[in-house]
Amino acid sequence: KQLVSTQSHGHHSTSDDSSAYRSIDEVNYWHQEDSPVGRLAHFLTKKGLWVEEQQKASAKECRREVMSAFSDAESSLKPSPYWMFDDVYSEPSQHLAEQRTQLRDHLAKYGQHYNLEKYES
Repeated sequence: KQLVSTQSHGHHSTSDDSSAYRSIDEVNYWHQEDSPVGRLAHFLTKKGLWVEEQQKASAKECRREVMSAFSDAESSLKPSPYWMFDDVYSEPSQHLAEQRTQLRDHLAKYGQHYNLEKYES
């Protein structure tokens, strides 16, 4: 028996506009009324395994941890732009090597227009 199914209630990526195929009412319904977390909470409540006070305390603690990690990440150097070429394939491909060279040349020429000091070198 399936306990949890999921439904994406937003854009799948930054280039996706889910409003082209899903109404705002449907998005709100899935987000507020029929989310996987909500269904799981209902199931666990019926089984006597869900305690709302514990969930609220846990959510508060999780939020604190996430915000702390977010703050740490924001104050740290970002990975080198060249890392986007690493570990794409088991063996580096010719086209990725060419793109890496293009990025290097571009940054050598136009690097002053970027905040490169925020990135590892």
